[in-house]
Amino acid sequence: MFALHSIVADVEGAIASGDPAKRVSMLRQMTSLFAAQAPRLDEEQIGAFDQVIFRLSRDIETRARAELSSSLAGVPNAPRHVVRDLAFDPSAEVAGPVLERSPRIDEADLVQIASGAGQQHLMALSRRSILAERVTDVIVSRGDEQVVRSVAGNQGAQFSAGGFKILTARAEADTELGSVLTKRSDIPETQRSQLIAMARERAQQALAKEFGENAAAQATLAVAGSLAPPPADYTPAEVAVARQAKVGLDETTVQDWLIMGQTTNALVALARLAGVPSAIAFNAHAAPTTDPLLFLVRSVRFGWKTLKLLITSRSTGTPSAEVMQSAFQSFQELSVATAQRVVRFTAARDKLDQSNAA
Repeated sequence: MFALHSIVADVEGAIASGDPAKRVSMLRQMTSLFAAQAPRLDEEQIGAFDQVIFRLSRDIETRARAELSSSLAGVPNAPRHVVRDLAFDPSAEVAGPVLERSPRIDEADLVQIASGAGQQHLMALSRRSILAERVTDVIVSRGDEQVVRSVAGNQGAQFSAGGFKILTARAEADTELGSVLTKRSDIPETQRSQLIAMARERAQQALAKEFGENAAAQATLAVAGSLAPPPADYTPAEVAVARQAKVGLDETTVQDWLIMGQTTNALVALARLAGVPSAIAFNAHAAPTTDPLLFLVRSVRFGWKTLKLLITSRSTGTPSAEVMQSAFQSFQELSVATAQRVVRFTAARDKLDQSNAA
């Protein structure tokens, strides 16, 4: 500590001179000296630095105080008085670094700051590695959309039962917040169920908006959501398709499997190419109408021959000429873009149903 005592006179001279540049220069020297000595200092020695740095850091330009804040934010044993003064600074540029990273701020001070600070201060607080319930209760009540999403995604933040209720209520108008909350392992089951219900409602509204005037699409989605997954074990087919995919999986391969009577392989391949679970392809194959198969086939840009082979491979018997003519007409009228949207939403709803069941 001899180094500190040896420059006290210089510190007093810098303060007395009234020269801002000299004062900032001395502050930087003292901060550097502290950072170099910090691992070896006890609290009494830190207190000595605290007094000197605090005096130098008062009434200087914001940029210099922000620099000081950044320098001390990550120091585990930073001077408490200085850090507290920086944390209460009205400038987020100054307060932000210590609010986000310094462990030297008491919980009571964090609550007080959160209760009156602006959104930039709250954003910094939301990123702290550890946040107690008392602090998050204030943040979720006062924070804007971005702040609340940030604190909800902070796995080091703890929330009270009331805090989770506020977050869930805010998620009604914020889809992204809802998504963030469902990834938390500590969210109460009641709130998790509410979030799943919200997500389901949004999905249904999106589907209604997208396909409200398309009866065929609605029918496809209804079938995909209502039929149970096929009882048979199609794991061997999954393995066979995965092996084939390594060398090439295309429409010709699917057609060959259908012609050889290997329908299970063909359906698994179709689902893989469409990017949906295999169960959706099996459900489509077992549906009372040909529409679900039509959407899957068109979504991967396969031709009429593939759809025809799939229809004739169904267990419902040889299709009538009228059924085939209707299917052909629908095939010609359905665009690839529409088919892909239908399949995408079908897969999304299937995933949502599975999450809800879990």
